[in-house]
Amino acid sequence: MAGRTPKNTVQDWIEAAQRTLVDEGIAGLKVDRLANRLGVTRGGFYHNFKDRDEFFEQIIRHWENSCRFLPDDPPPPRPGDAIEWLDRTIGRLIESDGYDYRFDLAVREWARADKRAEWAVERADRERLDTLQKFFEAIGCDKEHAAIRARVFYYHQIGYYAIGVRQSIAERRRNAELYMDILCGEEELKAARAAAAKGRKARAA
Repeated sequence: MAGRTPKNTVQDWIEAAQRTLVDEGIAGLKVDRLANRLGVTRGGFYHNFKDRDEFFEQIIRHWENSCRFLPDDPPPPRPGDAIEWLDRTIGRLIESDGYDYRFDLAVREWARADKRAEWAVERADRERLDTLQKFFEAIGCDKEHAAIRARVFYYHQIGYYAIGVRQSIAERRRNAELYMDILCGEEELKAARAAAAKGRKARAA
């Protein structure tokens, strides 16, 4: 019937694509397969997207906007505030709160065969590393040291997901402080934590 409201929205298609990409990889992102998954015809796809290129671009944009490895706010410049930012970051990663590592890894695999995905991954990696470098500078590392620390932290965390380490949330929380001492530098973190404790005490006074 003319003027009929389509059953599925752009967001429905994008979310189905995300699930399929995680489960099956890029080979699963076929229009017919996604239409079957959503219970609609191919016409539903072309109601929402001009072609597969536009569809793929929107999936990549969705990944960039939704799969956030770090908080959207930058690390504060003072050591005590920066360490609280790091604690919040670690909590997000452990709880997968705002960061879906399976989606992240699926897009990285896609990037091996698609330049658009490759460029998006490169942009995301630069943004994440730049932000982490600012954190390390905030807790007292010089610029060169901060850049290397950022890489060590980031590559470790991505590698943790890539090799499929299996730990409970409780176990990850128990180990988090020791990991941070090793990855971030025990002396720098100790000084930053002392500054954070001093700041909390001053605010409570």
